[in-house]
Amino acid sequence: MNKLIHLFSLEWLKFKNNSVFILFGSMFLLTFPLAIFVGKEIKNLPPPLPNNSIFYEFPTNWEWLAYEGSWLVCFFLAFIVMNMITSEVSHKTLRQNIITGLTRKDFFLAKLISVFALCIAATLFYVIVALLIGFFHNDPYSLDGAFSDKLWVLRYFLMCLGYLSFAFMIGFIIRSPGISIFFYISYTFLIEPALKWVVHYKIFSNSSINYWPMNAVEDLTPMPLMKYTENLPRQDLDFSFLLEPNHAIVAVTIYSALFIGLAYWHFMSKDI
Repeated sequence: MNKLIHLFSLEWLKFKNNSVFILFGSMFLLTFPLAIFVGKEIKNLPPPLPNNSIFYEFPTNWEWLAYEGSWLVCFFLAFIVMNMITSEVSHKTLRQNIITGLTRKDFFLAKLISVFALCIAATLFYVIVALLIGFFHNDPYSLDGAFSDKLWVLRYFLMCLGYLSFAFMIGFIIRSPGISIFFYISYTFLIEPALKWVVHYKIFSNSSINYWPMNAVEDLTPMPLMKYTENLPRQDLDFSFLLEPNHAIVAVTIYSALFIGLAYWHFMSKDI
């Protein structure tokens, strides 16, 4: 345990004053609790939605905040993780760390601990914001219904781990800051959707299409309105758009372990 704390403290000393960490970290912390209040401007919601209280009151505020947070994690925190790795290469501090005493395993472990620390911190922040917003919007002030679905905390944590472990792998494999970010965005929003619908769907028109890595991560904290469309008749698809929560949890756990394993294998086998 002392070794883990020591490695994390080294990472903290290296990046606490880093401009990318400060900028994107601040944007995440400010945007996350404030963006949900855009819902105050939505006065009339179409049936079967009740009113904009679903954004703020227990227990539905958990799912709306999780969906909003998934976008912020996907961008801000993932960019921090990639910068945390690629900047070591571009500034040549990776080689310096190894020369001055850290083993490759220690260097990798320090980065991995930082990823888990970001996931835990983001999840705790999510819980605090959800509880505060729900408490002050429930009438009278109370926590009734706050913990009716405890699975949302686990789903949010795994969503963070899914995105950040993917960014972690890309950072270790590509190593270039600009190319890493370009590939991350391209794969998440262009390449995987194209492979899903242009290739996979043409060959296998079934629910296996939902098990692509980033799709599984997205389905941990999906757009809450999607659940209202699941029972609508569809002539083109005979399967659900969304993975069952338990299936998404298992899939993302496996993918995260795979991403971390691939990053480790590549780092240990490549020249520094």
